[in-house]
Amino acid sequence: MKRHNDMADTLELHDKPAATLAGDGRPLAARLLRVVQPWLALIAILIAWQVATTHDWVRAVFLPAPSVVFSTLAHLIATGELVTTLGTSLLRALAGVALAGVVGIPLGFAMAESHFCRWLLSPYVAFGFPLPKIALIPVFTVWLGMDSLSKIALVFATCVFPFIVAAESGASLVSPKLRWAAQSLGTRPDALFRYVILPATIPALLSGVRIALPIGLITVFTAEMVTGGGLGEAIVQAQRYFQSAQVYAYVLVTMAVGYLADAGIAWVQRRFAAWADA
Repeated sequence: MKRHNDMADTLELHDKPAATLAGDGRPLAARLLRVVQPWLALIAILIAWQVATTHDWVRAVFLPAPSVVFSTLAHLIATGELVTTLGTSLLRALAGVALAGVVGIPLGFAMAESHFCRWLLSPYVAFGFPLPKIALIPVFTVWLGMDSLSKIALVFATCVFPFIVAAESGASLVSPKLRWAAQSLGTRPDALFRYVILPATIPALLSGVRIALPIGLITVFTAEMVTGGGLGEAIVQAQRYFQSAQVYAYVLVTMAVGYLADAGIAWVQRRFAAWADA
């Protein structure tokens, strides 16, 4: 009987399409389509872009061919020019975002846990959050100069409010039942915050990071276009000398950096805060 069952299993295995044997039961073509599908629109745009430039429907000074753009990008990477300029911009953005998190998250928790802190800080958050921080570039430049310090300060001023709001809203939405259950067991206030409030607020804090980091990148690139330094200045200099391929190469880099930053934070959310969607 066992030999008969083994032969039946072997025959059943040979009857299955070869494309379904290496995966989760779905046809290989379907799984490949699922991977490629999000990129089909981008591939179509690149093909149309190449066709338009090949047939001279658009002048190269306005829209260079994607092959030229990618060749220029490879040259910038090989010479190290891109690494230097991008590294400067990323360092400024990350420093400003990190400082904003260090200051903003405790302030948000204080607003959630203390009526006095909420009364004291709410007007500043209400007025400061919607303020277009880019308008403060001249102010920070006058105060702190045109080097990295003014750009880091501008990123901080832009990103601190998303952290405050994320921490305050996340802590405020912690279930009162969790607080009461912990307090009924004699949990001290510091332990209540460490073991109940802080873990429950992690999804909101990660959402704050996901909002603040792209804003910080946008802010630092814009500030560099105005006051110089980093990738922002490189874009302006290339535009000034009509180096269109270099301009588009830098723009692609900013898009890639933003995408990778968002994808990285999204992965962290799925890895450490998946329970929030359950």
